[in-house]
Amino acid sequence: MSEQATLDLMDLSAFAEGRDHEVFRALRDHDPLHWNDEPDGRGFWSVTRYADIQQVASDHKTFSSAEGTQIQDRRAEGQGDPSIHNMDPPEQTALRRIVVPHMRPAKIRQMEGVIVEAVDGLLDKALAEGGAEEDFDFVHQIAAQLPLLIIGRMLGAPAEACPHMQRWTNQMASEDPEYSAGPETMAAARDEVFSYFRELERERRAEPREDIVSALAHAELNGEPLRRGQLDAYYLLLMVAGNETTRNLLSGGVVGLAGEPEQWRALKADPDRVPSAVEEMVRWVSPVLSMRRTATRDVELHGKTIKAGEKVVMWFCSGNRDERVFKDPDRFLYDRSPNDHIGFGWGVHACLGAHLARVEARLFFQRLIERGLRVEVRGEPERLQSNFFRGIKRLPVRLVTDRG
Repeated sequence: MSEQATLDLMDLSAFAEGRDHEVFRALRDHDPLHWNDEPDGRGFWSVTRYADIQQVASDHKTFSSAEGTQIQDRRAEGQGDPSIHNMDPPEQTALRRIVVPHMRPAKIRQMEGVIVEAVDGLLDKALAEGGAEEDFDFVHQIAAQLPLLIIGRMLGAPAEACPHMQRWTNQMASEDPEYSAGPETMAAARDEVFSYFRELERERRAEPREDIVSALAHAELNGEPLRRGQLDAYYLLLMVAGNETTRNLLSGGVVGLAGEPEQWRALKADPDRVPSAVEEMVRWVSPVLSMRRTATRDVELHGKTIKAGEKVVMWFCSGNRDERVFKDPDRFLYDRSPNDHIGFGWGVHACLGAHLARVEARLFFQRLIERGLRVEVRGEPERLQSNFFRGIKRLPVRLVTDRG
């Protein structure tokens, strides 16, 4: 327990170096409600067991999102209107309902042809540029590009906007020093996002299309148009969440399969199990590491008192490797069943785009199998310094023929 005693979950290098899994295992076993001081903050409670995370996520009246969902006391959207993940029902429910029709399975099913076309285009480009003979960065050339192309299309943004959205996402969603120099960088990126989507919104007000920006621009809440701040916050959330989760899921899934080559061979022989493999990727990777709540009243848990106003952090990455729920949790098992992971969150704030992320990942790996290709990892992944996203910044790979 000496490691637990000196543990600092604000140490981003622990996540970049993969040291967090051992630490969370110790916390689950010996200190499932753990207090962590913050150098520049109020400190927070860490909830690390699966059942406890479900309990916190299911009780929005006791554990509120209204004061923020990241550990630090700030919001990506700034001081304006909060995004839907930084509010509670019933306000959150009403705003979320506006975009839900665009994320339903039936709507995403209509996008499958577009997604396959995007996957094939990215694979073709990588192969044409020598990706079978020379190493290339899977994150930059495929994992980041696929979800950007799709969420951009759904929002109504052209493909030419994707490089800007990738940069904005990196600067908004990460404290990794490679991408962000601090609050000033985040604020500048936020202003660029707002400016870009406000212009797109003006176009859609004049000429609506079947995209999400058009839906938001013409939406009403309680008989009134959405406020400027509500629109801005929604654009920011959809841009970041619409690509960051899938980027990390694809990259982490490739790493998981590379570490278990027999799993890939079995999956290739039984491609109908790709959806099961995607669920295991979500569990094993846990693209979103954590979400914070704030206690609205004093509450007891594991013999300790969480006081009203204190921050409570749910570590999904820990819950998804809880031995009380998952057998052999550190292994990637493509056919794991049951697999009731919490990789897309839980409760009223479960990921709005979970089905989209699942379909994007499923179609990517299905197309690999159908085309007789395999992603061969050629070096160690360079991981993101973050305690919010389980991200990979760079992953050297090749696309190799795999018809055996």
